[in-house]
Amino acid sequence: MPSNRITLIVIPFLLPLLTGVSQAVPAAELTTLFTTPAERQLINSNRYKTDAGETPRPVEAEAEAAPEPVQQLIREEVTRQYRVSGITVSSDGSHTVWINSIVYEDGEQLEDKSRIKVLVGDEIKVRITAPDGKKYYATSGEVLEVTYLAPVEN
Repeated sequence: MPSNRITLIVIPFLLPLLTGVSQAVPAAELTTLFTTPAERQLINSNRYKTDAGETPRPVEAEAEAAPEPVQQLIREEVTRQYRVSGITVSSDGSHTVWINSIVYEDGEQLEDKSRIKVLVGDEIKVRITAPDGKKYYATSGEVLEVTYLAPVEN
């Protein structure tokens, strides 16, 4: 019978834990982690210090340093013609395009850094994205005239 007595003694202590009953603490008794204003100020003052013990300061520009001249970016309008001679679509996802009699794989760049993308759907098209972000669309046999602004080297 001693094991029954131990069980009867332990059950009243474990019952609140198993049922989820806990004591509620009034809000007035809750405190912050840092209880005094002096502790809070110490933490705030140490927050931005480096390992060397100095607080970092913003870098100020020296008055005697002359500003570097700003180089103007000059752009000129470039117009290119692209003839889409043919498009092949493969079931494995690799597509090929003939532009101006040169073969390009899907996603490649043209000589002027324009990007090509084969669009497969109801109608198979080629999207040419110019260096300035403009998009042009054509299908096999069409000629595109692409115009964009390109930087001029000085």
